[in-house]
Amino acid sequence: MAEREQGTSIRRALKVLSAFSLEESFLGVSEIAKKLGLPKSSVHWLLQVLQDEGYVCQDPKSGKYRLSVKLFHLGTIAANTMNISYVARPVMERLRNATEETVNLYVLDGFDRVCIEQAEGIHLVRQVVRLGQKIPSYCGAAGKVLIAWQPEDFIERLISHTRLKPLTKNTISDADLFKEELAKIRRQGYAVSFGERDVEVAAVAAPVFDEEGKILASLSASGPVSRFEITPQVVEAIINAASEISYQLGYSKDLEAVTSGGKIKVS
Repeated sequence: MAEREQGTSIRRALKVLSAFSLEESFLGVSEIAKKLGLPKSSVHWLLQVLQDEGYVCQDPKSGKYRLSVKLFHLGTIAANTMNISYVARPVMERLRNATEETVNLYVLDGFDRVCIEQAEGIHLVRQVVRLGQKIPSYCGAAGKVLIAWQPEDFIERLISHTRLKPLTKNTISDADLFKEELAKIRRQGYAVSFGERDVEVAAVAAPVFDEEGKILASLSASGPVSRFEITPQVVEAIINAASEISYQLGYSKDLEAVTSGGKIKVS
């Protein structure tokens, strides 16, 4: 029972810290109690403990509290260790184990996409992309995801620069159809491709967002068209994995909030 009560107190203390924001950097006991729905006496006691441990400071004039430099120090440590590859790697390995196919993490480099992390599939015959390899971003699920959340002027420049030159018979090379595809990807929150860059490869990808909700990377699983079946369960696994990485990088909203409205539908 004592351990359970201690756990409750820790959770409440963390909620008190989370009550502060850039808009509300100074808060009083009553304000925090109202925000969290906790008794004033409990909030006052939690603030005293947090102040004793150096996590909050009290302004002597207003009596209100603010977060301390100690939290800034911890935040700096967290930021320095929040390398996207470091964060993504264990998630990618779990996704690889679930799909048995190669999982790649891509970022944009100009109008190309670059693979920065990879968890190779378990099969002898598997899709392979070299780390650091540049690939045209307009073809393939991972590239289309990276483009779908870019500003409109970037998309127009990409189309003008690449002319959507077809790499296979399945590459979307018509500008209007390409824009329709990007809009669909934004609505549903993921992309699929069948032989758009390599006629033998199927892929599914979902976006990874940073703390500001901007597209940071795309996470994809890919394999031979003859073997890799992109089922609703596979799509859901990709979306959940990308969402987990986004969350660990500081993105706190549901992925559906970044799409054009409505829930992400897996069909």
